[in-house]
Amino acid sequence: MGVELKSNWQDTEVELLRSLHGYELADFNEEMGCVDYITAGDGEGKKLLRVVVDSGLTASRATFEIATKTLESVEGGSYDAAIIVAEGFTSASKRLARKEGGLDCVSPDNEHHSLIDLIEAVQRETQRLCELRCGKFPASAEDCRGYRDGEYTCPVRRVSDDADFHVERRWPTLLKKDFSKLVELRREMEG
Repeated sequence: MGVELKSNWQDTEVELLRSLHGYELADFNEEMGCVDYITAGDGEGKKLLRVVVDSGLTASRATFEIATKTLESVEGGSYDAAIIVAEGFTSASKRLARKEGGLDCVSPDNEHHSLIDLIEAVQRETQRLCELRCGKFPASAEDCRGYRDGEYTCPVRRVSDDADFHVERRWPTLLKKDFSKLVELRREMEG
């Protein structure tokens, strides 16, 4: 099941990054107060996703020390790149991230997903849920049993259709909420 983060924005952000880049849970880093996820990318190398939390797994601020140690891991060759996800960043940690390559910072104030990223994440999660719920992903909308005679019989189909509308309107904020709803549905189904 992994670690259950207590901050909704941080949980959604981490799930998005995991969906887009294939991060897997590595460890709870007690020394730094972080949850670390890693991936070995296809040709891109190993990447670190460091989520800064307090002892209750609630989003916390990234200090200069966290940014420095994360950057040292990148420069030391342990990882090719790193992303720090935190409630906020000290001014020194932000300066360090801007100055150095290979370190990206994400907070509620500077989330950085393109519409394409969000669409891809929603599509992956929808496919995953269709396979979990029905055993396969339908080849077309007509093959889906989740919408019949003008009624939704499947919450996955409902969220998927909402997401299609939000894509048409180019509403990334609502598309991110659709992704979050799909993650909640997955957790309920797996739970």
